[in-house]
Amino acid sequence: MTPTNQAAANPYAPPASAPAPGHRQCDACGADILARAEICPKCGVRQHSHVSKAVLLLVTFFFGGIGAHKFYLGKWWQGALYLVFFWTWIPALAALVEFVVYCFTSSERLNEKYSAHATAALVVVIAGFVGIFMIGILAAVAVPAYQDYTLRARTAGAIASVYPWRTAVAEYHAEHKRLPNSVAELPRDLVPQDPADRYATPSLGADGVITLTFQPAAGAMAGKTIVFRPQAEQDRLAWDCTGGTLAPKYRPGICRAPR
Repeated sequence: MTPTNQAAANPYAPPASAPAPGHRQCDACGADILARAEICPKCGVRQHSHVSKAVLLLVTFFFGGIGAHKFYLGKWWQGALYLVFFWTWIPALAALVEFVVYCFTSSERLNEKYSAHATAALVVVIAGFVGIFMIGILAAVAVPAYQDYTLRARTAGAIASVYPWRTAVAEYHAEHKRLPNSVAELPRDLVPQDPADRYATPSLGADGVITLTFQPAAGAMAGKTIVFRPQAEQDRLAWDCTGGTLAPKYRPGICRAPR
């Protein structure tokens, strides 16, 4: 049988010469096909897409925490899991380990195990948009939480400035068996000399009631108040700080009215 007849008998035989420019050999049958062909027209086998080690390392390092490298390798379900649980930082740690593994794996071995299922540019663009979206969600949650934390910290500092006044009222009550109605009734040595907190100013009113008023420096709490009302219990005073106009979420637990 002549070489021509042999080729006709075996249509999947590899080409006798190197592929022409713009062509390559089929991964399965070795036939000469277009370099851009995804499926061999002779045997119908889907072709292996070359994995670029450089691209894989870059995508894993910068976007591995959201599963971009998994999408690049066509592991869609794994990529989706990375994307869903990225906020736990577990995917980021896993991606770091995979990055190290990829670094010490040769390009030939990577191409034996994996096949690229997306172009590098597409993966980077998608990862960028997803990253921006996730950062926006985190910012929408984290910024208000941080602001609330800051205001609660200011409240705690302001409440601390009331303690010297509570001590003065308690000492006056212990000596006179009644509550003062103004600062003028307090002996000079009982009037607190420490400067008030920069975010709030305490003032003494009738029946020993102390009103803590927040100043403009307190931001969203400016103009709001916490009222400290003394209640005589035998030889001591108990203080109720649930009064005032400050929102409960900015108060410590002891100063929140029971629901």
